Amino acid sequence: MMASMINFILAHQGDAADPELLRWIKIQLDHIFGSGPWAVVAIMGVVIFAMPVFIIVVYLMQAKRRAAVAPVIQEPQEHERVR
Repeated sequence: MMASMINFILAHQGDAADPELLRWIKIQLDHIFGSGPWAVVAIMGVVIFAMPVFIIVVYLMQAKRRAAVAPVIQEPQEHERVR
């Protein structure tokens, strides 16, 4: 397992992406969204901003659920003093 991980790291190529591949991806995205590069920018912007909002909403829902389930801690009653 460790040897395969080391081989993977050593085989990793640090060069930039293939320009032909990037051009093909751009053409495909333009074909899918149809309106050009600004549509892709807008969609990616919405996705980027939606992720943290989703995380915050889930956190608040879990916090609310935890508060509803948590037992109420009562202060200890004062007992009669023992001599």
